[in-house]
Amino acid sequence: MTHEFQPRQSTAVFPMGYYFTVAVLTALSLLIRSIAVADYKYPYHDPYLATATSAILSDNGATPRVDSTIVHVPGLPGRNRLPTLEGRGDVSLAFYRQTGAAPLLFILAGLGSSPYFGVAPYLASLFYREGFHVVILPSPMSWNFALSASRSGAPGYVPEDARDLYDVMQKTLTALRARYDVKTTSINFIGVSLGALQGAYLSVIDAEAGKIGVDKYLLVNPPVDVAYAVKTIDEWRGLKEKFGRERSQEIVSKALAIVDSFAEERRDNPVVFERLAKKLGGFTREEFQYLFAESLQSQLPELVYVTQVIHDQKLLMAPKDDIRKRLEEAKEFTLSKYNQMIAVPRWQNQIGDPQADLDTFTRRGSLAPIVNRLRNNPKVHILHNADDFLDKRKSIEALKDALGDRVTLYPYGGHLGNLWYSENKEYAVNFFRRRAGFAG
Repeated sequence: MTHEFQPRQSTAVFPMGYYFTVAVLTALSLLIRSIAVADYKYPYHDPYLATATSAILSDNGATPRVDSTIVHVPGLPGRNRLPTLEGRGDVSLAFYRQTGAAPLLFILAGLGSSPYFGVAPYLASLFYREGFHVVILPSPMSWNFALSASRSGAPGYVPEDARDLYDVMQKTLTALRARYDVKTTSINFIGVSLGALQGAYLSVIDAEAGKIGVDKYLLVNPPVDVAYAVKTIDEWRGLKEKFGRERSQEIVSKALAIVDSFAEERRDNPVVFERLAKKLGGFTREEFQYLFAESLQSQLPELVYVTQVIHDQKLLMAPKDDIRKRLEEAKEFTLSKYNQMIAVPRWQNQIGDPQADLDTFTRRGSLAPIVNRLRNNPKVHILHNADDFLDKRKSIEALKDALGDRVTLYPYGGHLGNLWYSENKEYAVNFFRRRAGFAG
């Protein structure tokens, strides 16, 4: 496989969730939100700037670097021998190991995320230093997962992706115990963005099957309305035409240069984020929107390419052995185009319903069908931001209203922009340390 299939770093993580709506915000949730505004000291009230601060999150620059081990677990039968993908059919994970028995934390980030850079290793480093074994799972919307673990070969339908993830988690635990003699005192899960929605379905599956026995789930910024999110991202991607090719390239280059300039900075120092915010303050709102859309789209061509190797739907016209040209063709796919032309036909086959359309899968894969299961499961807690621009504020507040104390709603932070903030980090660590199998 050529180097194009190595995951590329994104400047932000974006969700891909599904439509969910309940009642409008009640007087009680209004009261809760007003109290949060008064008490929450997160400094960035512009959701775009807040989100952009997450661009420098990674496992480097903050205290001595924590090294992980790359672990490969067996993928689906036959996937290791596909043309142009030979030998790449195993699931690849990053594993951070404690020397003795410890609680284990699975981390699942968002669309097209990598186990080796970005938000996931940032969280892994945080929890490893708190005494956890850590495993970073590949996003189901990554080419590696599509190839090695997705039975449909076209991930994106959350209930089925969660079942595929559940199988991967079982295989991973078996491998860690057999190869590394890993001893666990509890099993836990944190999901962010799309990974949070998938984690919600994992909680339902494990409650029914009990094959893993996950002790606690923390779900951060789960998507509420996928139709709104995808429409928004498609519109933002269209800003490239408004800016023109040259200015678009300049915007991306400027953003990457700023991120690179913080490569050796500490991610536990608020002053670093103050300096970052000042440098990012030169971008307009539309430029931020374009950058976020480009970040999301950057991982999609590899996914499209792999889906067509698994099940050729005659959507890429270049010769099958011309990887570079097929990848160039794949760059023309948006998330909407991926869903309509690649995913829906495969999902119809997967569930045996040729009449089901995208709206049907959207409803079936939302939070709505499992909201009662989440409300009644004391293992599950959700963190969300009221100003997450990839959902309507009314939908986020309705989620809080529907799930009550199962949701903590922050007034600011955009989309994952407050993961690094001390109050949020402390909440997450304390959430898992309680009943996590620590002595004392």
